[in-house]
Amino acid sequence: MSLAKRLNGPLGTLLAPLGWLYGAIAALRVHAYRKGWKASKRPPLPTLSIGNISAGGTGKTPLLLEALRWLEQHDATVGVLSRGYGGDEGILLRNRFPRVSLVEDPDRRRGLQTLLRGGRPEVLLLDDGFQHLKLQRDVDVVLMDATCPFGRCLPAGLFRERLAALARADLVILSRVDLVNQATRDTIWQRVAASRPGLPTPEVEGRMAPSVIRSLKDQSEQNCRGWQGKEVGLAAGIGNPDSFRVLAEELGMLVRAEHRLPDHHPWTPELVEKLKRGEIGGWKGPWLVTEKDAVKIDSGTEDFFELLVDWEFVSGAEDFHQHLAALHLPARAARIEPLWAAHDPEGKGH
Repeated sequence: MSLAKRLNGPLGTLLAPLGWLYGAIAALRVHAYRKGWKASKRPPLPTLSIGNISAGGTGKTPLLLEALRWLEQHDATVGVLSRGYGGDEGILLRNRFPRVSLVEDPDRRRGLQTLLRGGRPEVLLLDDGFQHLKLQRDVDVVLMDATCPFGRCLPAGLFRERLAALARADLVILSRVDLVNQATRDTIWQRVAASRPGLPTPEVEGRMAPSVIRSLKDQSEQNCRGWQGKEVGLAAGIGNPDSFRVLAEELGMLVRAEHRLPDHHPWTPELVEKLKRGEIGGWKGPWLVTEKDAVKIDSGTEDFFELLVDWEFVSGAEDFHQHLAALHLPARAARIEPLWAAHDPEGKGH
């Protein structure tokens, strides 16, 4: 049974007072930063944070990659500050966007100084930055998983903050909306709006869209639909392993074994060999892993394949992209102004 399901039962009820205390302390911490009792620093460049209020996986990495794709497509130079959990997300990001400046450091202020020493990007992205208040930001985007949007705070549940924390967000995005019905989505948005009195709450929604399946042996890529009816084992160390199984089954795969690891769990050659020999799960066929897991498995490994997924907006893409455009606007204006001055040196066009 998953941790989330156990916490929904008697264990969560037993720990509920501790969850209430955790939520209260988190709220007091935010209050201390707002009052200036705890110091925070404003980065010298437009900054966007992508985070969540839960400790489980919400699809944050695919959304971050979508932001990088859009900014790169619009010729923005981007820096990313990440805590660096396990290193897997950093390797994934570098593989997809080698031109992006990335610094991984649990101390975001120290990480910012490291980033700036390597050059000043036009836009800064904070990965998983909603609770990291030592650095200020211009835009706070909070991602919520439609399959697990609400619950108790740690350790009674999987949440870092109470729902009222959403009032700090500039934009709330609902992920994995394809896994719930419209009535559920409507109920979620009603509760989100109630937690943000007087604030606009556009219904921005998205899903994880399978892209391709890549062989770890030779990096060859296959169409996902070609795996319909194929028997596979699933192995993943991610925040929401249920969503990985759902993706595989939606593609028509027949899941014959499953090995779930903690989020960001390291992979060893011994673990890979045990899976290949069928010592775990009793399955000797092909193993499918996530992109985050694949970066920690030796290239050239036979019978292992990674499923690549991309973020896909279901609704409200323009709201997210407008925030990105506003962050990049000062840099674009700075580029255009010298060109305009060279075209009109006497300022007659003003």
